[in-house]
Amino acid sequence: MRIVHRLFLSIVFAALILPAGGCSSKHEMVPGAPDWVNLGSGAFEDSGEKVFYGVGAVTGISSPSLKAQVADQRARADIARQLDTYVTNLYRDYQRATPETMGRPAVEEEHVDQGLKSFTQVTVRGVRIIDRWRNPDNETLYALARIDLEGIRSTLDELEAMDPSMRRHMRNNAEKVFEEMRHEEKKGR
Repeated sequence: MRIVHRLFLSIVFAALILPAGGCSSKHEMVPGAPDWVNLGSGAFEDSGEKVFYGVGAVTGISSPSLKAQVADQRARADIARQLDTYVTNLYRDYQRATPETMGRPAVEEEHVDQGLKSFTQVTVRGVRIIDRWRNPDNETLYALARIDLEGIRSTLDELEAMDPSMRRHMRNNAEKVFEEMRHEEKKGR
């Protein structure tokens, strides 16, 4: 029963992410909007703190509460997309640091993949919606989601599905990979 429940949650989570992929990070500049709407999502340093921001937007829904829920979910999905990239980069860094002579079997690769997916899902639960803005011209509602690097590190410590040496490496290199992502995003802006 628990496997069915997890499968159902994974399908719902994927359904939320797929339609939101194009809705949040790349968009046209919105005159009069807060900076976060026009800057979009990504890895940022904010007052010395390393954070991920996600932006979600929705239009065409008349119910204010439903509109807010959808914008919030899209902002969280935007963070989940970034965390997936972040965790993939952390794992690649781990692979480079692990000697090839260790000859890890395919079964372990599947275990690692499950651990990384679990990490992303658990971390997304720690994402907070910190702001919303409604465009008075077209009624589009924007939501801003946030999670800091320390929250991500804490999640790594709590994740039992991950190999301890990999967890340690990822925790120790979290800031380095964050800076690499931030640098790449700056080049793309």
